[in-house]
Amino acid sequence: MFTRKEYSTPLFIIFVMSILTLSCTSTPNVLKKNKSESVVGTVGPEVIEFEDVMQGYMSGGVNQDPTAEELKDFLPIYLNYRAKLLAAREAGYFENETILEEYALYAKQAAYAYWLDREIKPTIFEQFKSRYNEELKSSHVLISLLPLAPPSDTLAAYNRIMEARELFLSGEKTMSELNEEYSSTRNGQLMGGDLPWFSVGVTVGAFEDALYALDEGELSMPVRTQFGYHLIHLEERRERTPARNVSHIFISRRGDIEKMDDLYEQLEQGTPWMNLVAEFSEDRASVSNEGNIGWVSYSSRYDQAFVDSVMNLDPSLPYSRPIESTYGVHIFRVDSVQTFNNEAEKDEFLTQELDKSSNFERSNEFVLNWLSEQYNLRVNTELITDLTNSFTSADSLPVTQVLDVAENLTSDTLFSFQGNIASVADFYDYLIETHSNKVLNQVQSSWFSDYQEYFLDAGLANLTLNVFPEFSAQTDSYHRGLVVYQINEDSVWSSVTVDSTLLMDRYLSNNTDYQFETRYYYHLVSARYDSTLKKAEDFIVQGGHPDSLRANDFPVAVMSDSTGIFQGEPFTRLAEMEVGNISEYFTYNNRKAFFILNDVLPARKMTFDEAFNRLLSDYQPIREEKWLQRLRNKYQIQAFPEVIDENFVSSDLN
Repeated sequence: MFTRKEYSTPLFIIFVMSILTLSCTSTPNVLKKNKSESVVGTVGPEVIEFEDVMQGYMSGGVNQDPTAEELKDFLPIYLNYRAKLLAAREAGYFENETILEEYALYAKQAAYAYWLDREIKPTIFEQFKSRYNEELKSSHVLISLLPLAPPSDTLAAYNRIMEARELFLSGEKTMSELNEEYSSTRNGQLMGGDLPWFSVGVTVGAFEDALYALDEGELSMPVRTQFGYHLIHLEERRERTPARNVSHIFISRRGDIEKMDDLYEQLEQGTPWMNLVAEFSEDRASVSNEGNIGWVSYSSRYDQAFVDSVMNLDPSLPYSRPIESTYGVHIFRVDSVQTFNNEAEKDEFLTQELDKSSNFERSNEFVLNWLSEQYNLRVNTELITDLTNSFTSADSLPVTQVLDVAENLTSDTLFSFQGNIASVADFYDYLIETHSNKVLNQVQSSWFSDYQEYFLDAGLANLTLNVFPEFSAQTDSYHRGLVVYQINEDSVWSSVTVDSTLLMDRYLSNNTDYQFETRYYYHLVSARYDSTLKKAEDFIVQGGHPDSLRANDFPVAVMSDSTGIFQGEPFTRLAEMEVGNISEYFTYNNRKAFFILNDVLPARKMTFDEAFNRLLSDYQPIREEKWLQRLRNKYQIQAFPEVIDENFVSSDLN
């Protein structure tokens, strides 16, 4: 019986990763010979080439070239593996539905990682690196809109932001005036307005993309983010100002310049910086580090005036004069200005910055959004509007009756992507499956966006194979791993298929292997506090049974055992105790504990049932060897290790 749970265990993951694969890998320096001279073995009708064995060896995670002897030792293992594959194919394991489901699930998950590492991150990195070299100054108008706002609200917000855009382009209004008139407010504050200088990785992706696409003085088209619709005006571009690593002496009370002037004079007279930081700075988090607050740049999320103050410091001076900010009063010290020794060092830094930014996420949604943009997902927005209007006017009809509302639209295309089409009928099937407890007039835009994600997700593995044919080597390898694992499980490891008479014969013929040694029947009592443990001990001394401790509301843990399955400290103490005694206190699992030794049980032979698991484990190597021998006989496996010597050329001969 196959279950998905079996394939999700850590043991299985380790097993699959260690299975020999046939995927293409780099090989060491070898002398290429013609095919007839490179046959190292046969398995049934299959001819095994030297290159096959080499690739199988390297795919096991070995990071150095094998010697000829290592490869010859590996050859019979590899031939057995190919025999298992052949047996699995003949037995239909490659078409097993449960294995195919697990394979499809893996292929999809692997496809997400493949796109991220092979295509998305390298592409985004180059863009990130280019943008990193610039800082931009801008302003914006923002009309707030919820991400799942109904189409009517979305259209109203779009029309209003376009109205503002026309007013700016005609010269009738400035950005400041438009912000006052059009921007939404939150807690009494306008959500639009002037923005500080900033660089890549600070704002959300859609806003950043639109901003960097503008020329100086240009106004964007409406830009939709999770906050709503923006109108963005790029005021100025400039070369990036290098980040500064900064320390400060800080007093939080604004306007206390006189006290800071005194501290400045003490610095001028030679008082060590650290002395003044330790005695006077109110930024306690930085005091232990000589007042260091880390790197500050126009990508920092500090107040703009504070950042401007730091970035305008003269790095050649030992410290600044007192400077006021929204936080208080500071004396700054520039400890270093960011530089890179070479391009590789800069790339490493930028890679870390990219990983921290909102421009790059390791999520399935992020991958699908990127693919939607890059590979031109087509969305029939008019049809979505028509469907939404039909659903909204459907009163309280359940989703299961969706065909009664808009049956005439079922053949229309809702989404199309890379040759795949999602019709309205497909969307209805999805709604009935996922939202059957809803009524149609509760329609939300999330119904469509969720289905869009479902549609893209379903076709991801095939898209990956079409764009990256080499991806099949990875997925095929996993598929082979699944079938080899399962045929091993069924032929060797499954206790259901073991002939119990063979185990019984082994049990009866071994008088010493399957027995219990001297065992100790004990109770182990533990508690968080000594005082609690002492009360439990007194209860037992006065005749109470350890199993009654919990029933009498003692906050203790009680464990008893007589099988001897626990080994090592503190269980070795039991051999030194007398029956009926209570041990000294000791620490067990970070709690105070003691033993009560109830009895010492003599050694005895296990019953067959007690020994079954051990018998099964001991029998597996024998069973596996018998199975492999049957495969070797069936497929007439032949090995030609001498051909490895003939084909192998060590790297020092090249």
